Order: sequence, then structure tokens, then C-alpha cells
Amino acid sequence: MKNTKRLLALLLAAAIMLPLISGCGGTVETEAESSATEIETTAEVTTDPNDRSGYQDSLPEDIDLGGMTLGVYCVKTSGDTDFIMGADEPSGDIVEDTVMERNEKVFERLNVNINYTLTDTAYNEIGNVVNKFVMADDTTYDYFVGQQFGLVAQATKGIYYNVLNLPYIDFDQPWWWNGYMDEISIGSDKRFFLVGDYFIDVLRGTRVLIFNKSLYENQIGNPDDLYNITLEGKWTLERMEELVKGLYRDLNGNTEFDEEDQYGFVAFHALASTDPFAIGTDIRMTEREADGTMKFTMGTERQIKATELINAVFWNEGAYINKTDTDKAILNFKSGKSLMYGNAMISTSEGLRDMEDDFGMLPFPKFDETQENYRSLVHDTKSFGVLPLCCAHPDETGAVIEAMSSESWKMLTPNYYETALKVKYVRDEISAQMIDIIYDSISTEFAYVYYASLANAGMIYRNLVTKNSNDFMSEWAKMEKSAEKKLETLIAAYLENY
Repeated sequence: MKNTKRLLALLLAAAIMLPLISGCGGTVETEAESSATEIETTAEVTTDPNDRSGYQDSLPEDIDLGGMTLGVYCVKTSGDTDFIMGADEPSGDIVEDTVMERNEKVFERLNVNINYTLTDTAYNEIGNVVNKFVMADDTTYDYFVGQQFGLVAQATKGIYYNVLNLPYIDFDQPWWWNGYMDEISIGSDKRFFLVGDYFIDVLRGTRVLIFNKSLYENQIGNPDDLYNITLEGKWTLERMEELVKGLYRDLNGNTEFDEEDQYGFVAFHALASTDPFAIGTDIRMTEREADGTMKFTMGTERQIKATELINAVFWNEGAYINKTDTDKAILNFKSGKSLMYGNAMISTSEGLRDMEDDFGMLPFPKFDETQENYRSLVHDTKSFGVLPLCCAHPDETGAVIEAMSSESWKMLTPNYYETALKVKYVRDEISAQMIDIIYDSISTEFAYVYYASLANAGMIYRNLVTKNSNDFMSEWAKMEKSAEKKLETLIAAYLENY
């Protein structure tokens, strides 16, 4: 199934308009060996396509929430800016100031107030926090913003409100990432997790490859060649392997592979750095049944071949995988000793502004040149929204979230994406085109999202790459019985509690 990406064609003519994420818009179907999304949308542009400010959402013009106050539990995001609560005063930073402006605009438009609680809740605990409030029927918070990993762990507990029942949320609007939300749903008749432009941490947590342009130029040639390969759709695992293995240099002369040497590729652990390579190959480990629930699709020829291709990147003399110290890999990269860094997210660029060498950004490589589109995985500790089942004001909460999402799409996303990310954090025009490709290919996979509830089946590539094993079928055989049983349990619990 082909991914019909270039919708909202009127928007694409705009200099400020960004390609919509794979999955924004209407209906979604899922098939094995596909990129999992087809997109439809009813959104129309009602103003100059160079300016989103005149775009009209579907909220009633006379909506008035009477000055009520909603409670929001918000987990801090990484980086200096909180993208939900915002700052109290202007800082001069365009993104921070836009968050504050967005919030004030929504407060005034809806005649509503928000009482924020900003916390340091751990990524794996946020679901338990929601559960405690629901079990106590505590209505303090109308919605929670927290990490994917912890929230999906409680998906079958009957603690989340079905947001498809919220009258003011319009999922046909371009600020909702429907393909992503559908992929992380256990069944197709309910939706609990809200993902879109309001929850911009998901964009910031999209996995990317960052490469040292200066090192490429000094030892290989024009770094634009690597960009051009990507733009032509020819950035593949085999290309990356060839590039990586030719760049090892024993800089300290001790005849040992250590963090002081030069490499083509560095990462701080085979585990976390493997995931975006696997998803990037457009493999699928699950597919939807006719009733909307999921089943495993393990052992395909593509999955097996992807194992060999990924291992070839990780385990050659041009790659350095540090198993004990998370800082050594990024320090090796920042000091100019490695071409590519494998643990980066889009937000990583925010912390590389002091890097002396020029750097660029790439999507993770394709399986081969026949793969239609790149796929860019979102890290599972990034934050989105849920309404607890004990939400005291579900309709009003939906109106606030829809308004926040609308204004984020019109104000925050363009400023972060076009002004901050493309200008402030990257250093050349073609890097900006790479960001377009990455943004347009944001993806995830059900087995990856729910791996902790599925006997780690979604992490099968972590096991294989850590052991440098190409025996996909043997690895799957070890977990198949348990994983299948866990999936049955997950679906049964979902059906029972909802």
C-alpha cells in the first residue's frame, strides 16, 4: 500500500507550511510490509497560504466556558522550554514566547483558566499516577501530559476517557496525527492517546542521524553528496555500511578500539540505538485484524534481511558502540572524531549549537532503494495527552485541547519548525530539507510501543544486534509463545475494561 503523503496541497505551496506528518488526517489502514498509513483530510485553507493565522477551526464562535478552571498535570519535557505550561513572562526566545502567547490566546478566547502542575514524574510512572487518581475518583486534573512509555502501560486498565466521544475535538483537522494515534491504539473503535501539534514533544523526540559535515568534507568529499543521495531516495543501510567501515582511524596509536579513535558511526548502546534502524526499514511486526485488534507478523523475508543489514552497520571496524558510558559517544562526536551519531533526536540539535564543526541531519536509512519512503521513529519517552476517566469536565477539556492544538499548529509549530529548528539549530539550507523528509515520515509500530506488555517482542532487533546475531527466527522462537499469550491478554483486558 502506498503512502499518499502530499495532501493539503494548498498548504505545500507556502514557504512556511510544513509537510504534514505521515498519518495526519482521516482514515488509516495497516498492512504488513507497508508504511501503515493512508491519509485523507477535509481541512481547507481559508486565507493566504503563506500565513496560517486565518485558518478557522470548527469550534463554535460563541463558545464560552464561563471562567472555569481546569487542572492539568504536566510532566517536564527535556530542554529549557516547557511546551505545555509555558513561561510567566516573555524571555525573547521565539519558541518560549509563542507557547505563552498561545496559552493566553486560548484562555481569552474560551474564557477559561488552567491550573498547571509541572512535575518530574518518571517516564515509566506517569500511567501509574493517572491510575491512582482514577481509583480514588480524584477530579483534580482534567488531563495529563506525560510520556508514551508510561501511559500505554496502563492502556487496558479502564482508566482513560475515550476521546472519540469528545464533541469539540475534530480529528479531521491538520493538527491531529491520526496515523500515529491509530497505530498506538489496541482496537480501532476507541482512542485514548492524543498526539498532534499541541504535544510538540513528539516531534522533538523523533529519531535522526546527525553527521559531521566537516569530517565528511575533509576525508570523503562534498557533504552535499550525502544530502543528494537522501533526496534521491537512495540513502540505504548498505550505503551507510560502506561509509562507516572506511572511516576508522587509530588516532591514539594504542591498537585498541576506544573512544579516542575516529569512527564512521558511534552510539552509546546497541539497545536503544537499534530501534530507529529497525523501524526505518519499513518492517512491520504486527498488523490489524478485521475487528481492529492486532496480530503478530513475524518471520518475513524483509525482517530477516533487515537484521543482516543493521548488524553490518553496527559491527564493523568503523563503528564504536559504547556499552557503559552514555556520554562518551556524544563527546566523541562533538569533538569531531566520528562521522555519525546514532542516539540523536531532533531535540539533540538544540544542544549542539556550541559544536565547533558543522553538522547536518539525516533520516535513518531505508531497507533498500525500492522502499518508497523513509520512516522516522519517535522515541517512547516523548509526551502526549490523555483524559482520565474521572475527568470532571470532559467536554470543556476537549474544547481547550482543540483550541490549544489549533493555535499550536498556527503559531507554535511554524515558529519551532521553520524559525528555531531550521534556522537556529541547523546550519545549512539542505539540512532544512532533511528535516522536511524526517517530519513527513514520523512513524511508530504497535509492537515497539507496547513491547513491555508483549514479552519484549517489539525489541527483537535489540536482542539480535546486541548479540550480533542474524538468526531472526531462533530469536523469535524464544519469545513467540510468551509474546502471543501476552498479546491475547492485552486484547482481552482491553475488551473487558472498555
